[in-house]
Amino acid sequence: MIHMLQSLALLIIKGKIHQILTFLFTVVIAFYLSSCSTAPSRGDVSRAETHHRMGSSYMDNGQYNEAFVEFKKALEFNPDKKETLNYLGYLNMRFKEYDKAVVYFKKAISIDPGYAEAMNNLGVTYAEIGKWDEAIRYFDAALSNPVYETPEMAYANMGYVYYLKGDYINAEKVIKEALMRNNLYPMASYVLGLVYTKLENDDAAIEEFKKAIGLAPDYAEAHMDLAKTYLRSGSRAKALKHFEAVLEHDDNPLRLREASEYISGLKY
Repeated sequence: MIHMLQSLALLIIKGKIHQILTFLFTVVIAFYLSSCSTAPSRGDVSRAETHHRMGSSYMDNGQYNEAFVEFKKALEFNPDKKETLNYLGYLNMRFKEYDKAVVYFKKAISIDPGYAEAMNNLGVTYAEIGKWDEAIRYFDAALSNPVYETPEMAYANMGYVYYLKGDYINAEKVIKEALMRNNLYPMASYVLGLVYTKLENDDAAIEEFKKAIGLAPDYAEAHMDLAKTYLRSGSRAKALKHFEAVLEHDDNPLRLREASEYISGLKY
């Protein structure tokens, strides 16, 4: 670019109008061809959409490896599709490739600075690696978008981070914001139950855990914490019922082992 400007300045000094016009025309064409070479063609966009839809279908079926392959293929044809980048960020987070997840989410946000879904997911990624303040910053950023369709997710995630930080007052406040926007969001009720256990309000915790399970009967974490709260309050039969529900609905080996140990102790 510097060389081109130097050449143009020399032509102007010499007063060569015809050569100046020819030079400018050449520059415009060069820039046009350059932009065309980097933008995906209509065919590439179509192929990217096909792979993206296949990836979404695999995601819906829980086939995450297959989904990952399709989204990577989609990105080869259209590297600037924010939804594909967001999916790849989510999958890398699921695969515990957190650094790669951050890169994909930030790329999606650079394409659309108001992309609240990617901001929320980036916040979750930072929460997974214990960067609480960074997580809260991105949840706040997601919530700053007035047309974010699922703000209860960012509020609930933020509340959970405050809970992990030990800031139970802010956790309760933020979770209640989530429930104001969607009182049928099971995660929010579950996290509020966790907060109430820390505030030594077992009755309130039990109600929130029960609400979460009523909305999502296979919510294994809620069954586990409800069982422990019942056990602490002396309701052994109710506790046993929910420890058994953990065995029915969970696939986490550590939680399954813990539930089995509780069941053995309650039955024998």
